Amino acid sequence: MDSINKSLENWLNDLNNFSFKSFEQLPDLELYMDQVVTFLEKQLYIFQTSTLDKQITPSMINNYVKGEVLPAPKSKKYSKEHLALIEEICTLKQVLSIAEVKQILDKSYSVENKTDAFNHFNALNSEKTSQVVLEAFKMLNETSENDYNKLNDIALEFAVTANSYINISKRILYLSRAFERIEEQKEKAKKHEEKQEGEQKD
Repeated sequence: MDSINKSLENWLNDLNNFSFKSFEQLPDLELYMDQVVTFLEKQLYIFQTSTLDKQITPSMINNYVKGEVLPAPKSKKYSKEHLALIEEICTLKQVLSIAEVKQILDKSYSVENKTDAFNHFNALNSEKTSQVVLEAFKMLNETSENDYNKLNDIALEFAVTANSYINISKRILYLSRAFERIEEQKEKAKKHEEKQEGEQKD
């Protein structure tokens, strides 16, 4: 029977070699819900950390549409843009609220070129994953096989580090929302003032 270390190393190798299909490689044919779920289950399988994990379900996709994080399908069919967005949503929702995910996607995909937006996410995801995998291998190399206490310390270190990154990400998004609202209010007040001045001149 393999040790925990060996099982982790095998999974880390798979994770390090994984990347989402580029936007150009996603299916050009529009898919129905069951086809979307089947396709994405295969794509997202690597992120399943336990047998209880469900990376994607029809109800999840419906909730993304209801929450306006994902555009509604046309005639119940989903395009390659839908597939790209769902993959990015499934990645980001592990650490951010759906509202925060929507905030990021609204900015990222506000550009006309959706291909570049998704491929940028894909490249960034692969780059950061590789960095973390190398760190994990380094720690495992310094750990005896099935040393549960040391493995627990490694899990704790990754969790605490991840939490620090999450807190910074959330703070950036919060401040961005707050300052954008202030700017919108100033712009609205300025237009109202200009309108009043125009009415007084008339």
